[in-house]
Amino acid sequence: MQLFEAINKRRSIRKFKNQPVPVEDLKFLVECATKAPSAHNKQKWKFIAVTNKELNDRCSEAVSDKIDQLVRKYNITESVQGWKYYSTFFNSAPAVIYVFHQEARGFLDKAVGDKISREEINRLRVHPGIQSIGGAIENLLLAATVKGYGTCWMTAPNVAAPEIEKILEIEEPWQLAAVIPVGVPAENPQARPRKPLEEVFEVKE
Repeated sequence: MQLFEAINKRRSIRKFKNQPVPVEDLKFLVECATKAPSAHNKQKWKFIAVTNKELNDRCSEAVSDKIDQLVRKYNITESVQGWKYYSTFFNSAPAVIYVFHQEARGFLDKAVGDKISREEINRLRVHPGIQSIGGAIENLLLAATVKGYGTCWMTAPNVAAPEIEKILEIEEPWQLAAVIPVGVPAENPQARPRKPLEEVFEVKE
């Protein structure tokens, strides 16, 4: 499969066949992820693939419980069933890759890191660590498409990031960045609409 074909074929998959994903395939996906560029080539990323259903269920339940806590804390009255589904379905996949990152620090941090706030530094740098992990995740999604697997780039589970980190025995400075279910697709969704190129692109000559 050519790159352009993979880009066009990739979909967010939320239903998976009950078919295991070989560890070698998971290794391949993560190896492709690590080929992405990263800020200062620090490669501040970590990938944990979990094929243990009980462990993935615990992580999913932690997200559901956290949403319930937020509902009570902020007196949310509207239905949260959709929120819960789109935050917790990852445990239905035969494999889940949990992606972790660390904050990237570079030249600006060394030069003025003790003179301005972290918020100002991040505004000036636009979170290079987050951008790095985004590149790695997209590589992983495209590699999975080429291998015939479905994936979904999930950040909704991050509402329970501390709980998931504890379940997976992850310690600081690592932080949960995303949750990616992986498996053979049990659905074939149509491509979602994209804004016309004229709306998002311009050339200044």
